[in-house]
Amino acid sequence: MKLCRTKPFLWVYLFFVFFFQGLFGIADWTVLIYTQASNNLDSFAHKNFADMSLVGSNSNLNILTQWYQAGKEGGWRYKVEKGKMILDSCVLDGGDGNGVKDLVNAMDWAVKKCPAKKYCLILWNHGLGIIDPLWGVHKSSPTDFGSKLLIESGVVQDNPRIQIQGLTIDANSEQRKIAYAELATDYLVKRMDDANLSEDLSMLVHRGILFNEYTKTYMTNQILTQALSDIKTKVLGNNKIDVLGMDACLMAMVEVGYQSRNYANIMVASQEVELAHGWNYLKIMQELSTNVLSPVQVAQNIVLAYELQYKDKVQFYTQSAIKLDKMDAVKISLDKVVSSIKACQKINLTATKELVRQARRSSLQFSMQSFVDLHTFLNEIKKQAEVNANSPLAKTQQMRDLKNSINEATKQIQESVVANTTGNYLTRAKGLSIYFPQVYIDECYPLTDFAKNSSWMDVLKLALA
Repeated sequence: MKLCRTKPFLWVYLFFVFFFQGLFGIADWTVLIYTQASNNLDSFAHKNFADMSLVGSNSNLNILTQWYQAGKEGGWRYKVEKGKMILDSCVLDGGDGNGVKDLVNAMDWAVKKCPAKKYCLILWNHGLGIIDPLWGVHKSSPTDFGSKLLIESGVVQDNPRIQIQGLTIDANSEQRKIAYAELATDYLVKRMDDANLSEDLSMLVHRGILFNEYTKTYMTNQILTQALSDIKTKVLGNNKIDVLGMDACLMAMVEVGYQSRNYANIMVASQEVELAHGWNYLKIMQELSTNVLSPVQVAQNIVLAYELQYKDKVQFYTQSAIKLDKMDAVKISLDKVVSSIKACQKINLTATKELVRQARRSSLQFSMQSFVDLHTFLNEIKKQAEVNANSPLAKTQQMRDLKNSINEATKQIQESVVANTTGNYLTRAKGLSIYFPQVYIDECYPLTDFAKNSSWMDVLKLALA
């Protein structure tokens, strides 16, 4: 009888223990900075962690990192406390930080070590958008010069975040000019095959995220998508990551957001190259450590902190926060624009093609010259239509339908971007880029989720025909 009487009390006791732990014992946020610094950014990682340690973890915030460091084997796991970083463990399983298992296991460690009400995963490294590179490996089809990373000298100078060994090259260097001219000639005259490509030309192909310059590996978009999927299903109990941050260049793209939409709520990234010092972690962690913030508020604070760090210092920065649950609506509205363009094609193919091409030429493009601001491109179609009032399309119902569909698409873009900041040279950037090459569609682009599920490829084919 005594055992029977004590059992209910035991259950009541355990209930209250776990209840009050849930209320008071779990931090509001756990932030994992997945740091791939096995490259020329290693010194900047040290600076970023020094800034984080000025704040450190507390009852409201856990700051964790899995850090791949230059000259060190494995991934080093730390908890960032005020004034110090406490080593938790080192992962020495042969991974270089760029596999599905590497990222999933890191997030699993963070969640188990420091459970929280909300989670932020930050991918810290180089980033080069939606098109995956072949690093030192040649293509079997013509190279897409339209998507080459042709960085102006003013952007490249003293900015290691956009310099990836063997992949990126100064647009104004003699090496690049010679290689590009040779490749263009061969492509136009005989469409040279794999055997004719020189080693130097491999530095004209690039992209992806989390580049390890020692192992010459990176995380492709497909690997990243699989890792995010596994984190959702195997680590977070089928819940999405609250904030997915990309402290890397050129990742604020429709295509990147679309492939991440089922696995994260908010994405924070840059349309343009990021500056060498990356995010303003001191300001970000100060806000997180002292306030109870929603995912949208955290994302907005990251964007604001970035602006505070670079405003009045440089003119070509961007940063945006994107609600990923709006990406399907963006895709659907863009499909309607494409459908309207096709309707115009039936009226006059030549005029429609010129309209799209001129809009592309007038659009804001970034250091990756195959990436343009989507909002700008859509508005340029409307502007070009108004300029060419004598066009065969000007007064047709199809053109009116196209303008209406563009209005809806730009509205969806504006609703998806909950925060956006730009330098003075990039004020037309509204938060989301899209792939739009001017010469050739990279062979890996049709493999992306967005290209498969949307009609966007029809616009690219029209413009490049």
